[in-house]
Amino acid sequence: MIVTRSVSLTVLILSAVLIFGCKEDAATAAAQAKKQQEQSLQELEKSFRALKADSSHVVDFRILKEAMPEQLAGMKRTASEGQKSGFAGLTVSTAEATYEDGDRKMTISLMDTGGLGSVIAGIASWSQIEIDKEDDNGYERTTMIDGSKAYEKYDRTNKSGTLSLISADRFVVSINGDQIEESDLRIALSKIKVRN
Repeated sequence: MIVTRSVSLTVLILSAVLIFGCKEDAATAAAQAKKQQEQSLQELEKSFRALKADSSHVVDFRILKEAMPEQLAGMKRTASEGQKSGFAGLTVSTAEATYEDGDRKMTISLMDTGGLGSVIAGIASWSQIEIDKEDDNGYERTTMIDGSKAYEKYDRTNKSGTLSLISADRFVVSINGDQIEESDLRIALSKIKVRN
């Protein structure tokens, strides 16, 4: 009887050590992933600021297209396009990529407005207002992400969302997704790599 209790107690102690050890490993991995994501966002901001400083014209859309990852949240890039357009002295450069896997879909759009506030205000009207709304089904808010004005919206019911960001007072990043997790939007933002 004493041996059985001793064996049971030993098994219980070993199980507890394994469970708590796994929780610590998961917490450490989550913290490392968050740190990597924050570093990627800082690098993206630096890249945008460098492009702004180096260019009196809009960035070539081909450079913006190259910033898009091949894969995103387990989805392959299925389409990519870009263009430069202008009217009455206002020029805008845009690139867009679509990622799909079954019913899951994400679209990333990068736009260089040339630093024209009126263009940004028209494209990102959310940047002129403050929103902070939440219910059981999701949220909608304006916020700051790594020092940049941003807009987030997520619907938990149909797993769809939007994340938009203005960087270096010139670049507008928009990410839209269907059948995705909330975290996929910020992860997608951290995967954009603009070369200088």
